Amino acid sequence: MSHEARVTVILAALVVVAFVLFWSVGKYSDRVFAKRFRARFPEKTLSYTGAQLGELVQSDLRLKYVCPILFPLDLIVMLALAGSMGAASAHWIKQLYPSLEWLGLLLPAVYLLSDLIEDCLLAWLLLRGDPKEATQTVSMLKAITTIKFVSISAAIALTLISFAGWIFRAWLPLDTTL
Repeated sequence: MSHEARVTVILAALVVVAFVLFWSVGKYSDRVFAKRFRARFPEKTLSYTGAQLGELVQSDLRLKYVCPILFPLDLIVMLALAGSMGAASAHWIKQLYPSLEWLGLLLPAVYLLSDLIEDCLLAWLLLRGDPKEATQTVSMLKAITTIKFVSISAAIALTLISFAGWIFRAWLPLDTTL
């Protein structure tokens, strides 16, 4: 097996491990929330109200949500996802179009930053426990979550496209002057 093939296998494995970690933390979190709420709605959907967020910030789950779910578990997941997809995408893009390697890092970085901001804002709301403040912050939290959803979707698409490009590179017209 060539060095390039070994690197690709390792990078692909890291991406798969990151998604298994994502799934595992999600299952754990859903079990914690099943007793009181349908899911970790502030992070998983945009269809909730200020009143629902207010109820969450006053619930007995609020401290469990901050630790261990948001910090450290969600932090570990976002670092694993952004890191593995960024490294893999940048590497595969570099093989095809070296001047566009930065694109492989940009989308995962936007995802990481938006998810981190979302978690910090949510942790702040949960630790304060003020339902009025939570209601006033809903639109900002949803905007950050929207950026997270778009950027993670784009990062996943870019990772898959760059991998497919690397696989089928023999048939691609490579112009390194981009």
